[in-house]
Amino acid sequence: MTLGALALLVILVVFLVDRFDETAIAREQSMVESGFDQQMHQLNELVVPQVDWDKAVAKVDRTLDLDFADLDFGNQLYTFDGFTHSFFVDGDGRVTYAYIKGRHAPAESFAPFRRIVKQLLVPIRTAEARRGPIKPHAQGKGPITKPIQANGFARVDGQVYVVMASLIQPDLGLVQPKGPRATVSVNAIPVDRTMLDAFAARYLLDDLKLLPSPDPITDRTSIALRAPDGTVVAALSWIPRQPGSVLLHRMVMPLIAAIAMLALVGWTIVRRSGVVVDELLASEMRARHLAYHDTLTLLPNRALLFERLRALLAAPSLHHPLVGMLCIDLDRFKEVNDTLGHQAGDELLKVMADRLRMLARAEPGAFTARLGGDEFVLVAQARDHAAVAGLAQRCLGVLLTPVDSEFGRLDVGCSIGVTVVDSTVREPSLALRQADLALYRAKARGRGCITFYEQEMEAAFQTRRVLEAKLRTALDLGAFHLVYQPQVDAAGTICAYEALLRWDDPEMGAISPATFIPLAEECGLILGIGEFVLRRVFAQSRDWRGVRVAINVSAIQMRAPGFAARLIQIAAAAGIDPARYDIELTETALLTDSLTTSENFSALKRLGFAIVLDDFGTGYSSLRLLHRFRVDKIKIDRSFVADLGQSNEAETLVGAIVKLARSFHLGVIAEGVETEAQKALLIAAGCHEFQGYLTGRPASLAAITQAQEDARIRELRRA
Repeated sequence: MTLGALALLVILVVFLVDRFDETAIAREQSMVESGFDQQMHQLNELVVPQVDWDKAVAKVDRTLDLDFADLDFGNQLYTFDGFTHSFFVDGDGRVTYAYIKGRHAPAESFAPFRRIVKQLLVPIRTAEARRGPIKPHAQGKGPITKPIQANGFARVDGQVYVVMASLIQPDLGLVQPKGPRATVSVNAIPVDRTMLDAFAARYLLDDLKLLPSPDPITDRTSIALRAPDGTVVAALSWIPRQPGSVLLHRMVMPLIAAIAMLALVGWTIVRRSGVVVDELLASEMRARHLAYHDTLTLLPNRALLFERLRALLAAPSLHHPLVGMLCIDLDRFKEVNDTLGHQAGDELLKVMADRLRMLARAEPGAFTARLGGDEFVLVAQARDHAAVAGLAQRCLGVLLTPVDSEFGRLDVGCSIGVTVVDSTVREPSLALRQADLALYRAKARGRGCITFYEQEMEAAFQTRRVLEAKLRTALDLGAFHLVYQPQVDAAGTICAYEALLRWDDPEMGAISPATFIPLAEECGLILGIGEFVLRRVFAQSRDWRGVRVAINVSAIQMRAPGFAARLIQIAAAAGIDPARYDIELTETALLTDSLTTSENFSALKRLGFAIVLDDFGTGYSSLRLLHRFRVDKIKIDRSFVADLGQSNEAETLVGAIVKLARSFHLGVIAEGVETEAQKALLIAAGCHEFQGYLTGRPASLAAITQAQEDARIRELRRA
């Protein structure tokens, strides 16, 4: 009876192990299929704002605007979302646009995708015909069309791609398609190692691979990736978790001892079985939670944000008919990361997330989410606009409170963009776009601002795009010019000139550097503009005598690999003496203390350029920078100079900066000097070099050249 009972027990254990493993594999396979479907849905959501847009119909379907296509489709989808291939297919099936990996491509490059696109066009054209003619919304508010999209998998040159086809159609109906069949945007993103690693990490999969077909090996599990016609393109294969087998391995010795302890063994099996099932369920719950939540702050991520927001918009509350969305961006967060490290930044994000979570609990139907980086979203139902404004003020007050941490007091602020939408807005992406535009305006106004979305912000955003296009054209044409502001000593003798870039647009007139330089840094043009300045300054000032020339260099240039080598090439081609030139850097350019920045800095110093630390005293790490980087001179920021004679604190600060410079054996110059009183106080503090309207306004090249010639004539006469 004992042997029989043991045999029955062994059979039962084997059966249970097999069933546990089958159940675990089935659950895991279902989870992976659901997760990959969610991945495809998220990719579709990325493209919707670009294709459901009146302007896209005008710029792509009716007439193809390549600049618009590059900016809003090819370049944007490649740079920010990872789509390596973008095409436009018109109503007749012709390829009108091809953009591959950041570059334009010939129409023939579409050939490998033609078969799958032909399959994807069938449901799209069917849905387009079923949709019928497009009529503008009677009130002109809110989108009138729903996205028409189809996707599938294709293998091209040995690489598996997710291919998405999206119909370009108006959102408000203000612009109509050219014909009965509108242009279709086709975008492909590779199922590469990066995507697989991110997916495996999210769903806790072991050894996730992409195979040509489902894996027949018994110790692996696979799901097929199919083309729209059902053809298997590839398969996702991974090693499944088998808790039953693990259990059996652990129970070998107990089973041997079970001859004398059948009851104990049975009790152990039941107990361990319950633990395994609980662990499996907990693992599944963790994986599901990770799919919809940010791992650092545990807040909902973008996917869950869109689901909840779509539900709120679809079923507005009777007593709270409006939905307020706050887009929140932390100010000075990057400085915390750069100066104190990512651990301090992570702690700061957690504290801010907890504060937003507590604030959301006190509001009806409210929740918060993290979009990524230092950007958060707070959504709440509201009775009216005043309630949303009050929520924004409370949010600002909560986030402006300094954070006391193991790294010291972290004092960061935030900028908030707010939009208030009603039941006419059904798409979460539209509400998020409005809040983003408001946030962009808030950040432009300065720190600690709240800005509500207004209709003209869309026009301002378009104006920014126009300005960016004009800036690109100006760079291509070299439509900039330089002026030079003198730097003088206490006797009024000019010892140097600072080169200042100016841009006069034929239509918009003179555009301030404070406007176009930050724009150039944001859109990636600063390196080209920087090279233009270097070439022009070296060419214009090469033959000047008795003066130095200061050139401003952006933080982005200093962080660019090979920047110093390129500058050296330009200097050698111009035949200039580097010892006559100052490179002016802000503290921001040196804050990251990266290897690239250090290499560029050292190369410039070795060649003989002098380094001037501009806007000294306004950043986070002035003293650390002086220890780490051996600059030659510091420039006192104009904000300190402006307060001289009006504030004892300003005089004390200026005196301290001058003493600090002397202790490091550095030169010191003050900028923004506009009065004799300021100059006298600077001299009393020990500063003997000045720059500002008092000592000389920026002058043209012709004026500087004439001054050089007059000085040469005076020297000849004295001789």
